[in-house]
Amino acid sequence: MKESRIFLTSLFLILIVITDVLDGYFARKYHLENPMGKVLDHGVDKVFSMFISYIFYKYSFLPTWAFLFFFFRDLLILLVGSILFFRFKLAFGSLWLGKIAGVFYFGMFFAFLLNFETLGRVFMFLSIALFSFVLIVYPLKFYPVLKERIFSNKGGKA
Repeated sequence: MKESRIFLTSLFLILIVITDVLDGYFARKYHLENPMGKVLDHGVDKVFSMFISYIFYKYSFLPTWAFLFFFFRDLLILLVGSILFFRFKLAFGSLWLGKIAGVFYFGMFFAFLLNFETLGRVFMFLSIALFSFVLIVYPLKFYPVLKERIFSNKGGKA
């Protein structure tokens, strides 16, 4: 990539990360969190992640298998989150482990942009490992709520 594109892409990524962090911070600080906000925030994050994964795949930073992992992971979360919200009125927040995985994920993009390919690959494998673990932890963590709200019948029996 040309240096001007690297700079603009980096600036764009930094602005997105900062605005996402500030949005969450102020929503919590001023008690403005609500289920729709959680769904919209996560939905926008997932659509953006799918897009940026595709761009980095297109420019040969990501191997096909890694792109497919990131893309379908985000698609799965987007679909399941939408179903849980629109059908069952459930919205879950992020866990710290997911945020840590996201740091490695975005670190991977910055490393690739700055031509630190080895560091980018390390971050890629770390984010894939952490995201895989998160895909197991989230259902386990939220299973009690799912069991109560979705899997129980109207009589309250599981």
